[in-house]
Amino acid sequence: MVELIPPPDPRTLLPPLLACLPTAFVSPQPPPALLPLLSPILRQRLQILTSVAASSSDSWIRLLCWDSGKAERLQSLVDGADFEPHPVSGEIELPSDIPVAYRRVDDETLQSRVIIPDYDMEVLYLWCPQEENSPGWRVAEVLPLEHEDDGAWYFSIGDASTHAKENLVKDALKAAEKDERTAAQPEQEEDDDDDYWAQYDATPGRTPSVKPPAPAASASIQQQGLSESSYFSRYADVQPAMDSHDPDEEHPELGPSSLAGDMLAEFVKRSLETGETGESTHPNNTSQPNEMPLSHPRPASASSSSSEAVAKLEFEAESQSTYEIGVKQHISSNLKSLFRLAKATGISRADFQSLVQTELDLMNLSDDD
Repeated sequence: MVELIPPPDPRTLLPPLLACLPTAFVSPQPPPALLPLLSPILRQRLQILTSVAASSSDSWIRLLCWDSGKAERLQSLVDGADFEPHPVSGEIELPSDIPVAYRRVDDETLQSRVIIPDYDMEVLYLWCPQEENSPGWRVAEVLPLEHEDDGAWYFSIGDASTHAKENLVKDALKAAEKDERTAAQPEQEEDDDDDYWAQYDATPGRTPSVKPPAPAASASIQQQGLSESSYFSRYADVQPAMDSHDPDEEHPELGPSSLAGDMLAEFVKRSLETGETGESTHPNNTSQPNEMPLSHPRPASASSSSSEAVAKLEFEAESQSTYEIGVKQHISSNLKSLFRLAKATGISRADFQSLVQTELDLMNLSDDD
């Protein structure tokens, strides 16, 4: 059902309002006749703020305007105005031509503006269909006259409603375009992720070889290697701390002893020889190993065995590094394939990450068990 809204009659609405304005110089409280003329929100504003006013000298005229700067101008206009009633009718005289304009904010809010050029003021009215007494136009705000028009006011209620609907459609289209841009951003991020994962497809299977250094750098590295070799070669002549045989402390008058500190090393060496040939090849092999004359291997043999061990460890490390690279590439390829499969079936990136993280957490629990 379409509601019939009558246009406001300025000659009926303005005189009661203008008659109440001069009473602000007499009483700090608004007159009772003013409150029914106001909209519900403006009426509550006056009732509450005037009851808790900090000073009795504060005029309630300022409360009719929501903007503090315009409220100062409004009070100065009321102070300088001369609201003289007609000698016969007793009402304030109004000009013959009073323009009225309309603006619809939304489906439930319709405003009208009544301009009073003689007092340099304008009054905004709000249509209140659910007022206690009867539906009608109520004062929403009293303002000083603004000579600049913002283009939102129209001379008929129909035009105001039509333009409000057009603006509503424009706002809906703008909101839809904004939602489309917002929805397109995740797709762009997914494309960036695809480009990121595609870099792994272009990665060669083996690590590229190290480029040979420049001549000057090669010479410096070679000289550094020689200096290191000469530095470590000095350890071949160092007497080990755990070696009981010291050439500087030889005592030929002492007989052989079974308490030599190199017994364990010699025993291990002979055990290895026995394991290879099936029997000991030492000329003094007896059934009592504690009577065997033992001797500690010299540093030269130790250095040769250590170099072999180092070479063996380097070979194992290189093999392990190759296996590790292959395993990592295999895991990366499988993850990329699973991600593409999840994306093709409609699973989002967040769900895929959550699924992978859940499996990793379950693996941690199984490892703890």
